[in-house]
Amino acid sequence: MDIPNLNPDKYRFVKALRPFSFSVALITCGLGIAVAFSMGQGDIVRAVAVMTAGILLQAASNLANDHADLHFWNGKTGLLAEQVIQQIRRNFAIAGLFALLAIAIGLWLVWITGWPLFLLGLFGVIAGYFYTGEPVVYKHRGLGVPAVFLLTGVLMVSGSYYAVSGVWSNELLWVSVPVSLLTSALLVSNEIRDYLDDQSSSIRTLTVRLGFDASRVLYVSILLSVYPVSYYLYLNNWLMNPAYLMFSLLAIWQPINLLRCSPGDYQLMRLPPMTGRFFLVFGICFILSVF
Repeated sequence: MDIPNLNPDKYRFVKALRPFSFSVALITCGLGIAVAFSMGQGDIVRAVAVMTAGILLQAASNLANDHADLHFWNGKTGLLAEQVIQQIRRNFAIAGLFALLAIAIGLWLVWITGWPLFLLGLFGVIAGYFYTGEPVVYKHRGLGVPAVFLLTGVLMVSGSYYAVSGVWSNELLWVSVPVSLLTSALLVSNEIRDYLDDQSSSIRTLTVRLGFDASRVLYVSILLSVYPVSYYLYLNNWLMNPAYLMFSLLAIWQPINLLRCSPGDYQLMRLPPMTGRFFLVFGICFILSVF
């Protein structure tokens, strides 16, 4: 064949941007900001800057995510392969622009907050690069899910709080766990959707390594685990009103029902956006539970 078994449509700008995943930046940054304001340490200008930088980084991460696929298309013949290569490179260039804008905002926040924020951001940038960057490429080593838990979950929540308040909080590491779990679930939903493409192209994601059935179990386990973890936080006085989380149950069954589909089923295309919607609903409820 002239092209690998990858869906070329997924490299289009809007699809590569993955707007449904913006719930990650909105909720993780929003949680850190909300906790800062609940403790009387909020600053509206810093909060807007943090949210803007978070969304830009999420967009950059999404657009750069497919850059590792280039070696599957390089050397292939045909107009389609050429168009895909150009689109991947274009998306990667735009990702770089978004990242630079986010870094500029971050440096302003560092100037206001202090150099420890710079070290935190530097760690995030370097670790984030290796998601698709050589020589590590977490995605191909099955490490994408734990990397996302740490980088776009724990680090984003704690870093947002620190940037807005100017104070580091170890307790916030625990408070960030439920939404961090859902950032991982969102990645698993993408891997489940792309299971056959990744398997046929020898992309060794966690889902390919575990197998389709085991990954479905993992996905459901992550989604359901956020409730006992949240209850534990409530018992330790880190959540004030966990009853808000009951409303999120209304949105959890749609993505779970999609798991009845077989690998490659077109309906699985809806799994990531449905997961993103649940993440957004749960995240809003979780933020309300803080106050």
